[in-house]
Amino acid sequence: MIATTAASVTADPLRAVIIDDDAAIQQSIAETLMQLGIAVEAFESAKEAFAAIDRDHPGIIFLDVALLRSDAIDVLRGLGQRRYGGVVQLMSGGRPALLEAIQRIGVREGIRLGTPLGKPFTRQAIVQSIEALRATDNA
Repeated sequence: MIATTAASVTADPLRAVIIDDDAAIQQSIAETLMQLGIAVEAFESAKEAFAAIDRDHPGIIFLDVALLRSDAIDVLRGLGQRRYGGVVQLMSGGRPALLEAIQRIGVREGIRLGTPLGKPFTRQAIVQSIEALRATDNA
């Protein structure tokens, strides 16, 4: 991770944002998170999501790397500028090389990244992401 002089914005571990243009994936993730007691807002594009991120400071953001109306790289840069203090959970059904490049950009921006989820993924993979986030926050 990159060291910065500005403090990160404290994130709320009981809030999550999903940025994915696939409604079925949004719903699947949202249902699982709500069962874990996490409030969820879902968006098709980053532009829509940034207002919620600025307002609620979610502890985790599920981000599809292949958005149709947004660019995951722009999302990571925007989060870096905001000193986002939560975790970004990248999701991808695409090429591993693209995912690795996006991960490197996230690290450069000072973003905490979860282990990427490959699409399709299971409910258990989402639960494991949240458990890992909670374990890190409690450490």
